[in-house]
Amino acid sequence: MNRDSATERSAGKTLAAWRARLDRVNSHEQFMTAWLDLQSHGVNAVITYAAQPDPSDAAHFRGVFLQGNLGQRRLAYSEKSPQADALRLRYREHVARMFELAGTPKARAAQGAEAVLRLESTLASASLPYFDQFDPKTGEHPVTPAELSVLAPHVDWTRFLKMAGQRPDRMLNVASSDYLRSVDALIANTPVADLRAFLTWQFMNTFPTALPDRLAREEQGFASRGLKASPRFAQCRLETMKNLGLELSRQFSLRYVGSKTRSAAKEIAAHVQDEVVKSTTAFTWLTPAARAATEQKVRLLDLKVAYPDNWPETGSFPLSRHAFLDNVFAAQEYEQHREWKRVNEERRHDSWEATVYPNEAAGMAAARLVIPNGFPDQTTNSIILTAASLRPPQFDAEAPAEVRYGTFGFLVGHELGHIIENHDYDAFGRPVDAWSPEDVRMYDQQRACVVKQANEYVAFDDVHLDGDKTEGENFGDLSGVYHAYLAMARELGAHISDKGDDGLTPSQRFFIAYAQQWCSVEGPDSMRESIRDDGHAPARYRTNAPLSNMPAFAHAFSCPSGSPMVRPESTRCSLWGLAFPAR
Repeated sequence: MNRDSATERSAGKTLAAWRARLDRVNSHEQFMTAWLDLQSHGVNAVITYAAQPDPSDAAHFRGVFLQGNLGQRRLAYSEKSPQADALRLRYREHVARMFELAGTPKARAAQGAEAVLRLESTLASASLPYFDQFDPKTGEHPVTPAELSVLAPHVDWTRFLKMAGQRPDRMLNVASSDYLRSVDALIANTPVADLRAFLTWQFMNTFPTALPDRLAREEQGFASRGLKASPRFAQCRLETMKNLGLELSRQFSLRYVGSKTRSAAKEIAAHVQDEVVKSTTAFTWLTPAARAATEQKVRLLDLKVAYPDNWPETGSFPLSRHAFLDNVFAAQEYEQHREWKRVNEERRHDSWEATVYPNEAAGMAAARLVIPNGFPDQTTNSIILTAASLRPPQFDAEAPAEVRYGTFGFLVGHELGHIIENHDYDAFGRPVDAWSPEDVRMYDQQRACVVKQANEYVAFDDVHLDGDKTEGENFGDLSGVYHAYLAMARELGAHISDKGDDGLTPSQRFFIAYAQQWCSVEGPDSMRESIRDDGHAPARYRTNAPLSNMPAFAHAFSCPSGSPMVRPESTRCSLWGLAFPAR
């Protein structure tokens, strides 16, 4: 939390040492050496090497080459609009300012910023949408280590693979062959001075919060886009999660959640899962084979609730009270080598080591348990429901059952909705499509109503939601609240309409608890960015849209026909042909 003079001196010394090291790069061979060294320390410039479940061998991981990190989102480099032009200008000015604050003369800093924007634009134009890298339909290109030299002959693959521990006799995957070819052309044809500037920027942009205060404040100012920068404690929490996330998750889980709360949550999760299993058997529009496969997948799915019984190794590396940047550097180096080591290890289906991609920070699931969320893992047919999801207001073991179902039960149902929709993997985590082309065609008909409703929603001014882009999450919301309500109604039976001392029925408390979890404040700029980039709808839509499709909501609050929250039957979306409960 504290930025004292010792911390500043340490960060300045480490930054100066790396800048001097990179400033000595005067040839492509020296670039390759410096690039490999940065890769070893967790700086994924140009490409990222990671472990991935092997679709041809369920018991092992394999190595995969993914796209490297960019300073901005992929489409920001190519969008055509005055706002996009202004953002690129601000970004270039920000990079130049960071170079200057690190000690680069102003003219050279401007040249370096131009080079960074140019190289990142080239990489962005060759990049796949992020999650397409993990889609078997677009990101599956198995190669031998020797074949990498054909795709990208200007990369020293021998040194890279030896450093990463990739065995020469094992296949690995390239998410995008075209991207790798573009990387090779970039390395071969870019002047060394530009490559040197790019590496320097990648170093600073990987550890911005841990840099000397003058650089960290510049980064925060740019990232906040004119709004108030996040407070220091929030930055510290994020850095702790990113760099000591496994130990942070373990301490948080065991101290602040514990086995009693986990057991109560598991009971809720199991009841919701039972309701989803029952629902899948009623999807009569699916062929019998597809319906049976979907039911089996949900029935056999492993719900991993709160935290693992057997934790992965935390690791050991030096930490100092007055060396924030060195601490981050050491932690990232350890995590990078942990990731590389997994390539040669056995893969266990009960492991919590799947890589997850929350907005805050991608990383190992067992090291992201302080984020309230659910993480489906198709390759193990499991869902990880994090420890932070079991803290009030998301989950309170002492709250009435209907409140627990309206919050945590909804989360379980939402994530199971994703499992139902993704038919590319079977019940055992194998990449086997359980649906025929006819099943997919019928699915498109079933989802049309959810897409249409979202397309009609006006977020603000004349900005509409994109129904196709948000369909998966919108269906998840509809599935989540539907199945959580059914599980709650089954548990409470006739008592669902009994009024309590607060004057509310369990049914009403369920819907209030569901709605309260979306409480948030968002300005137009943030919402515009979210609608453009995010597959989730705004909070207001996620609150009102699912409930307006549920007759049980209208019944619970005695909403008359024609009310904004009561959709006419002709425009009401069902859950893939299932009838919603009326009360």
